[in-house]
Amino acid sequence: MPASDLLRPIADALRENPGDPRTLTDWASHLGVSARTITRAFNAETGTSFARWVAAVRAQHAVALLARGWEVEAVAEEVGYRSASAFGAAFRRTTGLTPGAFRAR
Repeated sequence: MPASDLLRPIADALRENPGDPRTLTDWASHLGVSARTITRAFNAETGTSFARWVAAVRAQHAVALLARGWEVEAVAEEVGYRSASAFGAAFRRTTGLTPGAFRAR
């Protein structure tokens, strides 16, 4: 989890609302820095890109919701995807399982 003063607002916002739609560019503007500055900070602190980190946070939240029995479509919306298929593809890239396969476990 990023802990620097620069990245903490992003981490806190996404922990509170994994469906937060703000992009890297949106965050850069909000924080008054360049997108490249955020990119470098994410790589340095987490070893991964902003996009991959966001996908991982969303997948972690999705796992908890799926484990509680939420429907895939509802989970997709809750974690910020426009469709269940987009969510399914992202979930599989991150976890190696489809949401349905995860629920069946």
